[in-house]
Amino acid sequence: MTARLPGMQRMRLSDWARQEGISRITAYRMLRKGILPVNAEQSPTGRWYVLVPDWRFGRTAIYARASRGRHQVDVINRQISSLSDWAAQANKVIFTVVKEVANPLTDPLPNLQRLLMDIQVTEIVVYNPDVVGIGRLTLLNASLASQQRLIRAVHPSVREDDLQQRFDEILEFIE
Repeated sequence: MTARLPGMQRMRLSDWARQEGISRITAYRMLRKGILPVNAEQSPTGRWYVLVPDWRFGRTAIYARASRGRHQVDVINRQISSLSDWAAQANKVIFTVVKEVANPLTDPLPNLQRLLMDIQVTEIVVYNPDVVGIGRLTLLNASLASQQRLIRAVHPSVREDDLQQRFDEILEFIE
């Protein structure tokens, strides 16, 4: 048996094999040949476990998006800077940073789509909900919930209550 290392989690060999996309028999053969790419240990009952780094159980990604325009680079860089600061304060390890220049209402968002398709990314951090498209955050989180994944908006945008209040103020001003 190997000693448990800090920052490592214990996982059944068959579960690890399924997550890696190989059969459990292949994983066991790799273990017997000594070519398993992760540390393994056997329990007193004979079951094999692998020690997998914690970050493999949930990768955090930053997604920054700006609409086309003169200041698109500045907007993206400010989002990344702010989200990186938040991640440092929240003790999150950022796996990747994804940037995109597009209008979320009319343009496709291929970089976001690739990020959503990567099942190893369990948390996508965005600056505010509007980065993924107005009204889409709740829908995306609902669809990702079954996989224990989420999109987290660090800086909430203006709520509908506030919009209604501002609209009423404008109407009063006009009248």
